[in-house]
Amino acid sequence: MKYKVLTVAMVLGAGMNTVVAQTKQEIAIKRMRDSLTLEGLSEYAKRYPQLRQGAVAFDVIGNTNVKGELKGKDLYEGKMNMTRIRSNFSVPVKHWGRNLISATVGYQQQRTQITEINSFDAGFPTTAIDITKRTVSISANFSRSDTVFNHQVFYSGGVTGVTDEFSSIKRLNFVGVLTIPIKRTLNTSLSLGAVVILDPSAVTPFFTIVSYWHKFKESELELFVDVPSRLALRKQLSKKSWASLGTELGGSLQFFDLDQPALPRDNIYSYAELRSGATFEYLATKKLVLGVSGGLFNTLSSRMFDRNDKPKDYFYKTSNGSSPYVSFSVSFLPFIKR
Repeated sequence: MKYKVLTVAMVLGAGMNTVVAQTKQEIAIKRMRDSLTLEGLSEYAKRYPQLRQGAVAFDVIGNTNVKGELKGKDLYEGKMNMTRIRSNFSVPVKHWGRNLISATVGYQQQRTQITEINSFDAGFPTTAIDITKRTVSISANFSRSDTVFNHQVFYSGGVTGVTDEFSSIKRLNFVGVLTIPIKRTLNTSLSLGAVVILDPSAVTPFFTIVSYWHKFKESELELFVDVPSRLALRKQLSKKSWASLGTELGGSLQFFDLDQPALPRDNIYSYAELRSGATFEYLATKKLVLGVSGGLFNTLSSRMFDRNDKPKDYFYKTSNGSSPYVSFSVSFLPFIKR
């Protein structure tokens, strides 16, 4: 009897060892797959900064002429400069099959200084203006890859809350994105898509997007045409460094509570900007990227309007000239597996 027990124990032990070995092998294979996935995503994130896990940037925007208008009448003119701290961090929350839920937190602090003021209104002071505004955004996103009529399709939807205080969310917007890859080869890719925005402060509720990439074999230059956000040329300088030259569209919003009887109290100040210049980035560690950029900064539009109105119903706007800018950044390639 004891030999039977011993035999059974040996068989069970051998079976357990096999299960443990298989489990270890599966874990090793999964880690390898995760590693390969992260490596591939990291390579994409070097070319497309919006895919990075997180980033912190410090912007210095030099002096430019500025002119303010209130309800269609000239209010003041002067010299303006700005400094900004921008940061964001994204985390994959849940991944199953072709589905992904992620969360993103963003923060921006902007200091605006206006000097040498010439007032066109007796009630507007000529003393220097120094304003610091902070904005926090929190987003939850769902994305999925699928196949429709034997063609790959990517779609996503997200909700974002924006505020300048921790006690409440002052603005909610919903964004839906549909992207269809049209062409993909070793040196060329093309995707078309559409974006729907549900937000009263949005300039337009719908627009199309085009993403085109091409690598020139002879020069090793890479061309990026991402309509409407980016046009750039990129060159790999070494295994750990690269440079780009181009133009990028951006923008943001701030909240203003005005204590003026003739003006709305709760307001949004939104602006669209264009940066044109050069960027140099260096891969300091496997996941840490250091960057510096500089060039010309242009404000395309900047308007203040009641929180319940649309941007076209603004009561205050500024017109700015071009100004030099320099930006220093630290960003992280994807390191949290999906």
